[in-house]
Formats: sequence, C-alpha cells, structure tokens
Amino acid sequence: MTKYLFFGLLTLLAVPTLACDLCGCSNGGSFFGILPQGHRGFLGIRYRYNSYNSHLNSLNLSSQEQFRTAELWGRFYPARRVQVMAFVPYQFSQQTLLKSGDVTPLRGLSDITVLAHYNVLNTFMDDSIVHAVNHNLLIGGGTKLPTGRFRYDENSLLDVANPNFQLGTGSVDWIANVIYTARYKNWGLNADLSYRMTTTNPNGYRFGNRFNSSASVFYLTSLNRRSIMPNAGLFVEQAGHDVRDKVMNKQTGGYAAYLNLGTEVYLNKLSLGISYRQPISQYLSDGELRANAQLTTHITFLF
Repeated sequence: MTKYLFFGLLTLLAVPTLACDLCGCSNGGSFFGILPQGHRGFLGIRYRYNSYNSHLNSLNLSSQEQFRTAELWGRFYPARRVQVMAFVPYQFSQQTLLKSGDVTPLRGLSDITVLAHYNVLNTFMDDSIVHAVNHNLLIGGGTKLPTGRFRYDENSLLDVANPNFQLGTGSVDWIANVIYTARYKNWGLNADLSYRMTTTNPNGYRFGNRFNSSASVFYLTSLNRRSIMPNAGLFVEQAGHDVRDKVMNKQTGGYAAYLNLGTEVYLNKLSLGISYRQPISQYLSDGELRANAQLTTHITFLF
C-alpha cells in the first residue's frame, strides 16, 4: 500500500492612510500541508493556527491577530487520473489591541476552495514495471469562492474596519498549481508551485495576487502495522499590494519564508498528521507586520 504514497503541498493573499489595514490576514497564504495517499479518496478534519503581530512601531495601534480554523477537507476521483478536492473552513479568530487589551472576535464560515488536478505522469500507479525512481506530476487548479463574509467600512461602528481581518475576501479568485513528487526507495522529494489570481470584490477591494512555492524531503518507514513519514522543507510565499478603488496600498503585501517540519502516520484507513512552520525570513506590510509560528494538525479517513 505504501508504495503508492505521495504527498502534495498545495497551495492564497485600501486606503493608504488607514494604519489598521496592515494587520495579519486570515485570507492570506494557504498551506494545504501533506496530503494522504495519492491513489485514494479521503474525508477529514484539519485544525490550523496562525498569528501575526501588527503595527510594530506604534504604541497605540499595536495588535495581535490569532486565526484558528477548523476545516473539512476531502478528495475523490471521478476518473483514474483526475482528482477533485474541496476545502470548507470555519474560523474562530480574534484581534487583541496590546495597549488596552480590547478583544474583537471573528467567527463564521470562511471561503470555500475547490480544486481539480490531472495526473500527467504517475509511475506509482503502474504495477507492470518496477521503477527505480517513481515520479508523479499533477497539473491543475481551481477557484476560491466568496462564501466568507467581507464587510469593510472604516466609518461603521458595527463592522470590522479592516479588509485584512475578515472571514473572506469577498471575491472569486482563481488558482493554478503544479505538484511534482519523486521517490527513491524510502526517500522522497516534493516540489510545489502555486499562483492565485484575485479579482475585485463588490466593495471595490482587490487583494494582491499571490505566488507560493515549496520544496520538501520525506522518509517513509514502517513500525508494526503503522507507516510513518517524517518530513522537512521550505515554504515561500509572496504577495502583491492590495488595491482599493484603483488606489494601491503599499503597506500591504510582501514575502515570508518558513521552515516546515512535520510527520504523517498511517493506520490502515486512518491518517494522522502534524506540521509546524517557523518563519526564517520575512518582510510584510512595509515592515509593520510580523508572522509568527504556525501549526496544522489533521485526522483523515481514507477510502
């Protein structure tokens, strides 16, 4: 069973005078993590945690945004070489002003993502020939739907006056990506490229386009009836500037690079995983935003 194993790391991100525009964005980078065995469908639940410190040089506006997301995810195969994936996230987030201690909660359905990929090359599926090195190449993409609430009005006393602290982006965005995996005996390499093309939402706000890339190595071993796969890699994310009413906000966008460490455990039809990301280099929102360590866990049933 484990000889079919591969994982893909899929990979999302005004008025310039509004300092609060540059807080951590819950609709920013999306790190899909290690996917369970590539030849099987699955359905599971993931938990993701990430946080940002914003307005680093302001005593009055300095804040921290914490984003907790419980996500239903799944994959099925309508055809042998075609896989369709869906991600349905629900957020439990909050923003804390560090000077006053005031907390603003944010809860609700976020933006749903649907993706489809085609196996251009997959020697893992070929049982007729023994390959010294197995390869898998997936090409595809999909869309992010505006199912999460986006209400940005800096003059409103009821809504959050911040485009980057919302449940969704309010826009239909398009995603294109390529995933390549190679495996020699118990060792493997994965590389991933993803590009998200945004559109303007009904509020006249457009988040910057986003480019993600990652490279990881993994090692597959067995313990009794368990298959264990530790992995390590580098994840880099770069976002363009946001635009509101055709005015660019240069205090948005930037880049961040993360070291990613994780492991996967397979127990027959059950997959368990954990992934930890540590920022090693970043420049976000003109230096006014700092991304902190991030954590992802999941429990997934294979079929």
